[in-house]
Amino acid sequence: MEIQHTAVQVSDLEATKAFYEDGLGLKHAWDFHTDDGVHNYYVTGDELDTEIQFVHDPDDDGTVEPDGIVHLAVLVDDADATLDRLVERTDCEVLKGPLTIDAANARAAFVEDPDGYEVEIFHRIE
Repeated sequence: MEIQHTAVQVSDLEATKAFYEDGLGLKHAWDFHTDDGVHNYYVTGDELDTEIQFVHDPDDDGTVEPDGIVHLAVLVDDADATLDRLVERTDCEVLKGPLTIDAANARAAFVEDPDGYEVEIFHRIE
């Protein structure tokens, strides 16, 4: 058994794509539209095991409430460099960090995506 993907609702798919693809460096994996026009757009990292599914309904009022999700975590090669690139390209809000989390043996930063989801960018310290 393995985890395939996590699905989150988004209000602006183009802003979401800019944040996750242009800013974080994730890659478009695939997408499809349902019969009622909902766009399901998937991104993944270098390993094609797990995806994030962005669900965009153009008929929604544009309000997204990220209730219940503490954060999404993205493993990167260098948290500091990724944070710098992400802020430069998307002007996202930095919530915390970068900082070293000794208990997790990791370097991390926490940012907010276009819909208010908290995203942890981290790398393991060797």
